Amino acid sequence: MSISIEVTGLDEAAEYFRAAAEALVQTVSVRLQAVCQEVADYARQIAPRRTGQYAASITVEQEAPLRFAIRAGDSKAAIIEYGSMPHFIFPRTAKVLRFEVDGDIVFAKWVHHPGTPPFMVIHTAKKDNLSKIMEAIRDGVREALAQGGR
Repeated sequence: MSISIEVTGLDEAAEYFRAAAEALVQTVSVRLQAVCQEVADYARQIAPRRTGQYAASITVEQEAPLRFAIRAGDSKAAIIEYGSMPHFIFPRTAKVLRFEVDGDIVFAKWVHHPGTPPFMVIHTAKKDNLSKIMEAIRDGVREALAQGGR
């Protein structure tokens, strides 16, 4: 004695869920990329403006379908973002350093730099826009679910 069990329609269900997963990744990725661009724009606005190089170097890069990086490519980005400890500065090619203090030209064999406070530009931009980031993800998921895998 035996019984047979047959499941039908599973291929259609699997295809539906595959299409829904692709729609989910696509809609969330599109929304996330747009909000990351807004975060980068905001970071450029709050960045220090002595030369403008740091702000201009802030970009958004897609690293994977649902992974974006907002980064600054300027050579001094780490110092601007995280600050620096107090340190000594010595001349590299000349015998002395030359700089200006209160309009006067000063020469020194070395100087003690007090360090630089962190600006935390990119971190602040992310923190100030965290609700927008979460909304973009939520709205992308809702849109994908509303499409029903189509």
